[in-house]
Amino acid sequence: MITQLSVEIVMGYGRVSGLLYFLIIPAIIASLLASGYQLRTLATSIMKEDEPPVFNEWTKMFLDGLRVLIVGLIYEIIPILILMAGFIMIMISQGAMLLGLLVMLLGLVILLIVGIIMVMAVSNMAYHDEIGAALRFGEIKERIKSIGWLKYILVLILLGVIYLILALVASFVSIIPYVGLVLASLIIYPFMYLFMYRAYGLIFRETLEDDELQQEVEELPETEEMNL
Repeated sequence: MITQLSVEIVMGYGRVSGLLYFLIIPAIIASLLASGYQLRTLATSIMKEDEPPVFNEWTKMFLDGLRVLIVGLIYEIIPILILMAGFIMIMISQGAMLLGLLVMLLGLVILLIVGIIMVMAVSNMAYHDEIGAALRFGEIKERIKSIGWLKYILVLILLGVIYLILALVASFVSIIPYVGLVLASLIIYPFMYLFMYRAYGLIFRETLEDDELQQEVEELPETEEMNL
């Protein structure tokens, strides 16, 4: 998810003049708020709430976005360093190009594996509302195992294909003069992320045991009362 944050920033600001790069800090803040809202979407989807979560409590959303960023760094730092090492090998020596490509390929494979596990890790963090839940590797492995590794990976691949299709649509719409970028930013991208994180939440819900579902039902009236 740290890579997602980086891609969003680069794509969003690659089109604008260098005079506007001072907006990078507000862009990072906005991305952290968006990550926090996505985490909230995960949590409400796990609770099987039909309505999208309210966009409020900005401080909590910002802190939740930081939690997602920290978890992303923990999970993705090693494959990113491997990718960087491979890239440097390619750049500094033509003789090491093949080795550098192999190192980068290894980094991509590890990044893919980490990404598959990280979906469940962040979902676990959203469910327990604590950052440590994203690092409970035994619990995360058992949750994936309860779904079935093959089924879990195939569902993520399907969601990835849908995500790419929506992203391509958003890219084409964004090149429409004047209104394209606005339409993509206000309609397509929000729908895309709500769809993805809603799906992640429903996938995680399949891993809940009967006692966890019962506890969820018992806590639901209290939650609704707090919302009122």
